[in-house]
Amino acid sequence: MTLTLSVVGCGYLGATHAACMSSLGFTVVGVDTDPEKVALLQSGKLPFYEPGLDTLLEQEMKTGRLSFTTDFSAVQDADVHFVCVGTPQRMCILFVLELRKVKTDLQPT
Repeated sequence: MTLTLSVVGCGYLGATHAACMSSLGFTVVGVDTDPEKVALLQSGKLPFYEPGLDTLLEQEMKTGRLSFTTDFSAVQDADVHFVCVGTPQRMCILFVLELRKVKTDLQPT
């Protein structure tokens, strides 16, 4: 049985984590609220530079194990959720609100 993983937040950390976990054989669905970022990733392109990651992303997209979406319901049934949203240097209300939004978005409807 292959586990399905979700990666919530597909910025530098999330996209890298998603591609690497896919390369280990897991089915990975990355979810982000930014449709432009998701469209780039889904087309096998990175919105940032990381040496070698572009090749890995393209390779993993071709396997069918890696996908990206803006639809949080697509990851509600994942076996494991990795939350890779931005974290401020000090605790603030915006971070707490971001985590609450992630929790709400992942709850079954």
